Amino acid sequence: MFYRYLVPIFLIATSVIVSPPQVDAIREARAILPRDVGAIGKKTVVRIEAPNGSFGSGVIIGRVERGNRNIYMVLTAAHVVASPRLSYQLVAPRPLNSSPQRPKPRFEISARNIQILPRVDLALVSFESNLTFAIGTIGNSAYVDEGSPVYVAGFPQPGRAIPTVTYQFTGGMVSSRLDGDEDNSRASNNGYDIAYTSVTRAGMSGGPVFDAAARIVAIHGRGDRNIQTTVDTSSEFGGSVKTGINLGIPIQAFLKLYPSARTTIGVRLDLSPVNYLITDNSGTIGTSNKRFAKKLRTRNPDVPIVDVTKVDEATEE
Repeated sequence: MFYRYLVPIFLIATSVIVSPPQVDAIREARAILPRDVGAIGKKTVVRIEAPNGSFGSGVIIGRVERGNRNIYMVLTAAHVVASPRLSYQLVAPRPLNSSPQRPKPRFEISARNIQILPRVDLALVSFESNLTFAIGTIGNSAYVDEGSPVYVAGFPQPGRAIPTVTYQFTGGMVSSRLDGDEDNSRASNNGYDIAYTSVTRAGMSGGPVFDAAARIVAIHGRGDRNIQTTVDTSSEFGGSVKTGINLGIPIQAFLKLYPSARTTIGVRLDLSPVNYLITDNSGTIGTSNKRFAKKLRTRNPDVPIVDVTKVDEATEE
C-alpha cells in the first residue's frame, strides 16, 4: 500500500520546516550541453493519463526497495492527479538498457498511489516495478535566478502540426522570481514562484524544470495569460492569450515539506551551484574570451568540478 511508503508525508502539516543541508562552497556542478540535458529528461519524465483523455507529466525522483520490489516515486503537479475517484495510467520511460523498440511500460495509478502535498500544487505518485528506471537528480532552486538557463520537459497534448503524443524539451531562461519580489502581495500562489520563458503546452504540467546541469529545480504547471477587458472572438481562449511566460514551483518548496526525502524515498540531491563553463571534446563552447572564462570560476580553480548529471543506473534485482 502506498501509504506505507510515505508515512512521513502525513506528518508534514505539523512538522517543523527543516532547511536543506548546507552546501560546500567550493563544490560546483558542471553545466552540460542542452542535448545532454534533454536526453536525461527523456529517461526520467513520465506521462500521466486520465480516463477523460487529458494528461499531464511528471518526473521520477526516487526509488525505495521493499524486499525484491522496487517502488518508484514520481513528483508531479497536484492538479494532474486531482481526482481521487479516477484511475490514472502512468506511462514510464523505457527501462535502462532496453531496446528502443520496446514499448513503454504502463502502470495503473489509483488513490492509494497518490499523496497530495499541502499548501503547494505538488503530488507524489508511486508505482511498483522490477524494471530499472533512471532517477533524476534534485538541484537547488535558490541558485536559479533571473537570466539562468532552464529547460522544461514533458508530453504536451497533440496539436495540428504534431498530431501524436511526443516528448518535448524546450529551453529558455528564468524571467522572474516571485518569491523574492517585495511588491508581490498575493496571499497564495500555490507555490508558483518561479517564471521562465520556456515554451510549454497543455499536458506538460507536472513536468520537470531542469537547470544547466540537468538537475530538477522546479515543477512546471502554469502558464501566464493576458488580462483583457474586451473579448477577442478570434482567440480560442475567448480573449485570454498566453503571454509566453510560464511558471513552476521551486523544488525547495518540496524539500522544505519533505526534508527526509533522501532517506525515505531515495531522492538524489546535489545542491551545489552551477559552473557554466560548458565543454566537450572540442573544447570550450560559447566562451571564446579566455579572461571571461576564467572569471566564471569564482572559486578555487584547483578543485575539480563535480559532474552530477549521470542518472542512477543501478542494476536490476
